[in-house]
Amino acid sequence: MAHFEATVRIFEINESNASAARRVIEERLRAAGFSRWQIARVVHQGSLTRRVETARRVMRTDVSYIGGSMLIAAMVAWTLWFLWLLAS
Repeated sequence: MAHFEATVRIFEINESNASAARRVIEERLRAAGFSRWQIARVVHQGSLTRRVETARRVMRTDVSYIGGSMLIAAMVAWTLWFLWLLAS
């Protein structure tokens, strides 16, 4: 049997602080019958942290690697030219 890992966002937690929200989430997961879980972090829904992480994630997915490819091609071309210069 295959094992999977899922990332789930729960938006219906209305508590006064993060520790109370964590307790509510743990209680609901236990009541749902889950035996193993890990709560990585609890973040306020409108917080700046979530927006910054979303922006970082978008930046990482939009990265273009053409600059690195061009640098390697230039290094190879320069090496071949230098070897040809030495050989002649």
